Amino acid sequence: MKKNLLSLLLVFATILVLTACNSGTSGDQSDGVDQSSGSNSSDQSSDSGNDNGSESVTVEFWTLDDDKPMYEPIIEDFENENSGITINMSTRAVDAHKEGLKVAASSGTLPTVWFNWGGTLGSFYPENGLTLDLTEYAEANDWSEKYQEAAVNLVEYEGQLTGVPTSLNGLAIFYRKDIFEEQGIEVPTTFDEFESVMATLKDNGVTPISVGGKFGWHTMRFTEVVLEHFAGPELKDSLINIDESWDNEVVLKTYEKLNEWNEKGYFPNGFITTDPSEAKIPFYSGDAAMVLEGPWFDSNIIADEFDMDKVGVFAFPTEHNPQRVSSFVEMLQINGSATEAEQEAAVKFAEYVTAPEVVEKYQDGYRNFPLPRKNGLILESTPHVADINELMSEGNFLITDQALPQELVTKFFEAQDKIITGEMTPEEAVDFMAESAEEFK
Repeated sequence: MKKNLLSLLLVFATILVLTACNSGTSGDQSDGVDQSSGSNSSDQSSDSGNDNGSESVTVEFWTLDDDKPMYEPIIEDFENENSGITINMSTRAVDAHKEGLKVAASSGTLPTVWFNWGGTLGSFYPENGLTLDLTEYAEANDWSEKYQEAAVNLVEYEGQLTGVPTSLNGLAIFYRKDIFEEQGIEVPTTFDEFESVMATLKDNGVTPISVGGKFGWHTMRFTEVVLEHFAGPELKDSLINIDESWDNEVVLKTYEKLNEWNEKGYFPNGFITTDPSEAKIPFYSGDAAMVLEGPWFDSNIIADEFDMDKVGVFAFPTEHNPQRVSSFVEMLQINGSATEAEQEAAVKFAEYVTAPEVVEKYQDGYRNFPLPRKNGLILESTPHVADINELMSEGNFLITDQALPQELVTKFFEAQDKIITGEMTPEEAVDFMAESAEEFK
């Protein structure tokens, strides 16, 4: 009898230990991380049943600090509509978010779902088998009917759909319509016409283009479209994919043109050290007539209380068919090692974020428009978003700092910046990029 009683006690103790282990958290968060949730998850056991008798699921979600106000009410609604699913949101600044994901990947503590960019910025995770491939899910759930083709294409990496698209962005020339009208300038449709517009503006005391060259990516926007003009889509893509040598005449022409525009004063004096966020200032004041920006610029115009009626947009005239627009996507990636229940809940949440009825309800809270859905909501207060959306539908290419391997992005920035500062000639920049690309291969 005593032996049987002892055996029962040992079994009971073992059950208690296992239960305690299973109720723990999935991983610790680092200091300085802002954590919030649409509901109090401490009152919910991870293995308790919901109202329908199914297993409760907690989804750990990492995103950017700037997105917290947008996601908070959306998470609350999602949890109310999906009993048994809890979303634990943690937010960081951009660089801390990138670093936090890399650390979590190396330690096996990635969250269930996380914000990321497309291309080589987000490719580390599918390359290392860390994300859920959504290809079969997309086919089964009619993504071709839900999402814009460009959005789906931009979340694809080496045959995998690596995330659920949440934002689609294209770049276009924003121009001061009033300045163009005063100087009798028509919107250019060819590369030569674009150069003629810049010459006219400069002759009349207006800086043609406002650029913030600090960090490299703002200047890159012009370098990449000039390369698209000289190379054409096929050769440019081959250069970006390192399938062709950068020791190429089209690269030399691109760097020579960049140098020429700088020497002619088509960019502001000293722009190479200007923060990109300050490029809008001369545009507003009328000291500059054009900037190369994305759909978020309408929101900037509203926030800065500038007259939207004075602004128009057009695609940079590369003179190729299709007229491709530099584009990039933002997405939510799903942990490939999460449980099936966690993955299903995470995908459901990721799609919920851009559902038409949700966007309609919280339209003022979204950071970026247009959203990736077909026939999505376009706000009347942001008229140029629809224009850019239309430009993207004609053709797009992945923006260079997401298309090039990240090791080469810094080299790309260095080459263009040193042309501007006079530290490299266009010929030296070609050699530098060609050698860098070969070393990477």
